[in-house]
Amino acid sequence: MELILSMSIFFVIITMIFVAVAVFLPEWMGITGKKAKKIIEEQQSPPSEQHSASDESKADSNNKH
Repeated sequence: MELILSMSIFFVIITMIFVAVAVFLPEWMGITGKKAKKIIEEQQSPPSEQHSASDESKADSNNKH
């Protein structure tokens, strides 16, 4: 009986730690949090002008050959 009680308390404590980490540090648990969503949005945004200029120069050099 004592073993069951101590294992139950251990399980509850570990579960509470897991929930706390999942809420405050979701990326550690493989959950897409606010930080990950922001990075995904930045990666999906259109390329900057600097990338466009380099793409145009590549296109021009390809047309010359």
